[in-house]
Amino acid sequence: MSKIVEQKINNFSGGISDSPREDNATKFQVAKHFDIFSNPTRLTPYRSLEADHATSVSATDLKQYVVKDFLYHSSSAKLFGLGQTGAGLTKIVQKADATTGLWTTPSTSEGNGAVQNGCLVEYKGYLWGFQGTTQVWRWLISTNTITNSQGTVGTITSVAQGVIAKDDNLYLPYNNKLARVTSGGTVNDAVLTLPTNFKITSICNYGNYLAIGCAPISTFNGTSKVFLWNLTSTDVQEAIDWGEGELRILETIEGYLVGVTDRYLNNATGAGRGSMIIQTYSGGVPQVVKEVFTQALTGKTIPLTKFVKNNRLFFACKIMSNSSGTEYLEGIWSFGRKNINYPFALNCDIVCEESDTDGFQAIGSAGNFVFVTHSGDGSISKTNDSAVYTYTSAYESQIFDFGDIDSDKTLLSLKVSFRKLATGESVTAKYKWDGATSFTTIGTFSTVGELSHTFLNIESTGGAFASGRELQVRIESLGGLELTGFKAIARVNDNA
Repeated sequence: MSKIVEQKINNFSGGISDSPREDNATKFQVAKHFDIFSNPTRLTPYRSLEADHATSVSATDLKQYVVKDFLYHSSSAKLFGLGQTGAGLTKIVQKADATTGLWTTPSTSEGNGAVQNGCLVEYKGYLWGFQGTTQVWRWLISTNTITNSQGTVGTITSVAQGVIAKDDNLYLPYNNKLARVTSGGTVNDAVLTLPTNFKITSICNYGNYLAIGCAPISTFNGTSKVFLWNLTSTDVQEAIDWGEGELRILETIEGYLVGVTDRYLNNATGAGRGSMIIQTYSGGVPQVVKEVFTQALTGKTIPLTKFVKNNRLFFACKIMSNSSGTEYLEGIWSFGRKNINYPFALNCDIVCEESDTDGFQAIGSAGNFVFVTHSGDGSISKTNDSAVYTYTSAYESQIFDFGDIDSDKTLLSLKVSFRKLATGESVTAKYKWDGATSFTTIGTFSTVGELSHTFLNIESTGGAFASGRELQVRIESLGGLELTGFKAIARVNDNA
């Protein structure tokens, strides 16, 4: 005999699932351009991004500086960027107000060495970074004065973002070494040297230690390591095997070390089956909490840029979601949770529709505003100054079998609930059965003042819903409409 079964979803705290058939209704396949963390019972769209530029002349004049590092000043609304001159030398640009207005180029903002993107840090009233092959520069924020060689280090082949440690000294990583900058501005080279088969990719404070994330120099063979150092000894106190792949991001969240590893995302030795791995560590051995596979080589390494906001780690990554490489999840991802009552979750939060196949090169933040360097030509987009929602925020559910994998089902209705609908907002519902290549549009709803809408058929034709065994739902929000849940009712047919 047939029976009627309901599938109801009103909690999205689980984040992206490990499998589309995982039996956890709080998880999903995609929640693109939605904030799932601030209110786990709602999908809240992010504002769209807009082009960021230097003057009112055009949206292309900032591109010439190829800014790849962003720093939000600790005691003002200023945002600084590290780019390059036409000759490839260090170039500092700034915005008087990070949230609005134009970029400018302050006086004496150019260095005399080749730019080394990947390290831009504020310390004792200065901006600090590397340039050329051996130079540590600093720029006095109050007077726009650059010192090109505040100190020198060994020959630079790679750099990572610096960190102020618990001893109130600044640590600047390059190659397999750490340079220390004291409060008086003295640069001490190679206060710690790690094995030569590693390069430092990311460092962070971890309790009384500095945690130093390292990737193998050769990405074709090797494992990453995290070293814990007490800031004074000539050797590290602990060496943690972080597993196969290239550790790109390391940060502390709720007392856990969280690492993001690129495991053959753009490497042919992965045989087209690379992955992004999220691991946590609080003693013992690192634990894999999430692994997102790519179905085709992305051709893009995870950038080293990161930031922490609202108890979450943000970073950029591109994941191919089909074998032909034409569909992908690319954007600013986040890992964390609202509070201890929820699980740690991963999501692709913010997309940049202006980006092209060259993808994201860097990200930054100023409060809740984000900045994205993309498209490989110096383009920068930022969170829109106004509450503008031109992007389509999209949610794709888990696969539902309504408790019976063997029987056919007929979808009878799909009810979508949302925050009171306002002018300019709309919701579009779609569905597909049994892994079809594309979703079928059910209909779009935009009646102002409503809190929900029940779709009973394909609204453009009045035709009945199709049948199948495994259902997947896609819901799209436009104009900033918050989604609060949906309910699918299906008849499980008697196939006897």
